[in-house]
Amino acid sequence: MEVPVALHPKGNGLSLRSLQVQRLGPGPTDLAPRSQDASLAGLAGLAAASFARAKAAKAKHRRRSLAEDVATAIEEVTNTAEDALLHLSRLPAWLPGEKTVPEDAGGTRKRRVVVLGTGWAAHAIAKIVDISKVEVCVVSPRNYFIFTPMLAAASVGTVEYRSILEHIRSANPTIGYLQGTCKSVDFEKKELVISPYPPGVESDFNLPYDVLVVAVGLRPSSLGVPGVDANCLFLKNIEDARRIRKQVTQNFEAADLPVKTDEERRRLLTFLVVGGGPTGCEFCGELSDFVKNDLRRFYPRLAPLVRIILLHRGKQVLPSFSGNLQTAARETLENQGIEVMTSASVSQVDAEQVHIQKEDGKMALPCGLTVWAAGQIGQDLVREMHQAIPEQQELAQSEAKGSDRQLFVDKWLRACGTDGSVLALGDCARMEHEEPLPETAQVAAQQGAFVARLLNRQYDLTQPVPVLESSEKFDLAHITKRPEASPFRFLDLGRLAYLGQSQAVAELGLGSTPVSETKGLAAFVLWRSVYIVKQVSFRNRVLVLFDWIKSRLFGRDLTRF
Repeated sequence: MEVPVALHPKGNGLSLRSLQVQRLGPGPTDLAPRSQDASLAGLAGLAAASFARAKAAKAKHRRRSLAEDVATAIEEVTNTAEDALLHLSRLPAWLPGEKTVPEDAGGTRKRRVVVLGTGWAAHAIAKIVDISKVEVCVVSPRNYFIFTPMLAAASVGTVEYRSILEHIRSANPTIGYLQGTCKSVDFEKKELVISPYPPGVESDFNLPYDVLVVAVGLRPSSLGVPGVDANCLFLKNIEDARRIRKQVTQNFEAADLPVKTDEERRRLLTFLVVGGGPTGCEFCGELSDFVKNDLRRFYPRLAPLVRIILLHRGKQVLPSFSGNLQTAARETLENQGIEVMTSASVSQVDAEQVHIQKEDGKMALPCGLTVWAAGQIGQDLVREMHQAIPEQQELAQSEAKGSDRQLFVDKWLRACGTDGSVLALGDCARMEHEEPLPETAQVAAQQGAFVARLLNRQYDLTQPVPVLESSEKFDLAHITKRPEASPFRFLDLGRLAYLGQSQAVAELGLGSTPVSETKGLAAFVLWRSVYIVKQVSFRNRVLVLFDWIKSRLFGRDLTRF
């Protein structure tokens, strides 16, 4: 599963040290990813360090006993029951004509919680938070949540884009939402500078907060490889999926023109996917389905010229899976005609070819489309917050290279070096003095739910260990009553990956305890079952199910507009 991001543009003329506002007013905003200088040797070193940290993290999290994992699972069940009671109390808010935002009881001002982002962590907060206890305002340029694990399917038309989206107001009609980006944070005044989105339309404004939740995720990174930003497509949001779908069909139409030579046709129909994680593998599988089940019928003479190549810098694809499933995944992909190229890296991407460094030498591969799923970098806002908080800089210096892309947090997800009023979740957060958790939707969603319950139970986040502000505030609807908040514990339930042609791999577990490994058709059935259940609303479940049936019966839509 992949993890969503809420992109935030760079601020204009900001002092990184103070993060004070230097100018308010409309102005251009730089939405392009920041370029990075890196040599091929540096890229290899970064890859080795990344895999070493992933292995160490997996080993570290498996030290927990089965009893601890079971206790965590039981606590999650009781928390879910508590959330269900809260959702029942919120039903009148969906009725026409009902007041959606309740008034403050007793005239006292509720704490204002500002959430940056609409990804998995932010969406979980919006779903679970109790608006009678706190005032919540979500700020993001994107007013919807994306079920990111199905972006690969949306990029080839297996499901439609809107089937995997939910408007943030639909997630919880009692919260507030502002469409904009956070340009800077004043920690002393507890104020944000918000730039309305799209930029340049309205003037910037200040937004005060009592609690700030940073859930802006990460953004795609070129890893310093020249030409990636200009010549590759990413797969991180709906716009990326649209571009990929349009480019694939355009390449087939261009290759079908009589003026094209066979060499040009082969180049146009060569699709390179860089990155052998779940995103890269699932996209290869979906693209293979698209070609074999749909495009072959309409372009029969072009089908033999199609090449799908998966390039991965490690020795095995799906590095987060077990060794048996890694081998099974590679065999499954290769049996479908997908070329898997491991222990290889990209040194440069040109408009019509990609330069590849392999163990046995270099090669230039002519390509019609290159999809980059090989790295992520921190948001500019997170980097600026690092510069403004001395403790964050100290922690970044003591950790591995690249750790400034995330905010260091304590066991309760409070940003280190703050007074407890700033929390960071999801991909943009990292536990201090611990190996990083996987950058997955599963982690982000659990962290978002954890923070929402801290807010619902009204814990005092300024204390070293968060305690209840008042026992009288803890009403009978809450099942798990504790005077001190338990720290966040990630409960790993496993991972899934679709590989095409109704084949998948699945690794199930309970925390650090492996439960089962499945591959093939059984894993595919499990994959579809889980993805239907995990859809965030009944509407999305119905739409995704109908899309699956429609694409099976009538094929994927090939129109381009």
